[in-house]
Amino acid sequence: MHSIVRQLNVKLTDKQHDALRRHAARQRTPVAWLIKDYIDSLAHQQAADGVRAHEPTQAAARGGSLEWLSDEPDLYTEADGEPIPPRARSRT
Repeated sequence: MHSIVRQLNVKLTDKQHDALRRHAARQRTPVAWLIKDYIDSLAHQQAADGVRAHEPTQAAARGGSLEWLSDEPDLYTEADGEPIPPRARSRT
């Protein structure tokens, strides 16, 4: 089976291009791989957002097994800490 490979041309400002190059350098990966990894992560996220991925949690919630959590105090707020940025996958 043959894979279809497509090319995408994107117009960037100098500022956007420089920012992308700096980010790729920090990740120690080529810009093209950085963009491909980002697109792969979007596709993976869409797959993870499907209903089937949430069914076990929804079933547990409907069954009452998570009700005890409503009595527990919230340990963290949105103001706690900093988000950890995703890292580009290494190419081997």
